[in-house]
Amino acid sequence: MPMINMYKAGILSLTTILFWAISNIFLRYCLLEHNCNQFAIACSNALFCGLAMIALGNHKINVWKIISNYQTWVFGSLQIFRNLFMIMAFLYVSSTQANLLSNIEIVFSVLFAWFLFKRKPGEIDVMAMIFIVLGCFILLAGLPFSVMVKVSIFVAISSFLNVLRTVIAEVYDDNKATLSVKNRLSMTGWIMFVSGITFIIVAAFLAFVVSYVPPAIKEALPFLSMLPAPAEYVALNNVLCGLINGVCFYSISMYCYLYAVSLSNSEYFMMYRSTQAVFTYMVEVLVSSFTALPFLSLTANDWLAAVTIILSSACMVLMRTPRGRRLKAMVSKAFRSEK
Repeated sequence: MPMINMYKAGILSLTTILFWAISNIFLRYCLLEHNCNQFAIACSNALFCGLAMIALGNHKINVWKIISNYQTWVFGSLQIFRNLFMIMAFLYVSSTQANLLSNIEIVFSVLFAWFLFKRKPGEIDVMAMIFIVLGCFILLAGLPFSVMVKVSIFVAISSFLNVLRTVIAEVYDDNKATLSVKNRLSMTGWIMFVSGITFIIVAAFLAFVVSYVPPAIKEALPFLSMLPAPAEYVALNNVLCGLINGVCFYSISMYCYLYAVSLSNSEYFMMYRSTQAVFTYMVEVLVSSFTALPFLSLTANDWLAAVTIILSSACMVLMRTPRGRRLKAMVSKAFRSEK
């Protein structure tokens, strides 16, 4: 990766995670204070994010090329379900805790890159991944058992889907580093818009069908209750919260996200993604001081887990810089000479 692209990708990655942090806290606020529906707000967020970017982008772009590309639908689907499961985790833990746990994405990302792109992790990567997993276990150990199980499932699924989404973004045919600003806005906007509107229609139809399902079947299949009623998609709280988040926060993060991945690769982005909990903590403490959002209080276990996860992730970032590679080569050479 050229040096200029590496630095540019780093700045774009940090901008992405800052706005992801703000977006996550805003969504948690909407859930707790305005009783928003998880699925409805995830879909409306994608829809309004797409509309905002389309409005600012190149109106002469070949829309059919984008919407006829199967990668658009795969990326969009992963995007919405990833957001949905993370939003569900916000019901049980703070945004900072959820983001610390979601650093398991880094482990998934390195393993995926090894399996799909033959980018084998080094010894330091393996050690760092072990400490990241250990940090996640420390954080989970401080939660009540019922909460621990739910949060583990929601965050693990969300993290897995996010890594798949980042891999798709890396190989996406139209996501080129040479795209102009307006073309990138249009490309990203149409991806978000078509996926958002499609899932709203499909989910509303399924909810309509489920409304005629006998109660006995609903009790046997509790996941059916997750589907919001069609009216939820036009409820004022879900529409306004999705509009504000999609236009003000998520559109900026998605633009920077796709640009960053086009300049680098999936695991490089995920290394920077590991610092999101730091940004989230600062924003969450600030927001809780001025709103009804519960004040964030981290325990000693939380801090130990945070330090373990973040330092391990930072080590992996360092090893991917020119200076880090030189340091790694020096350590390896010294180790071989001792033998």
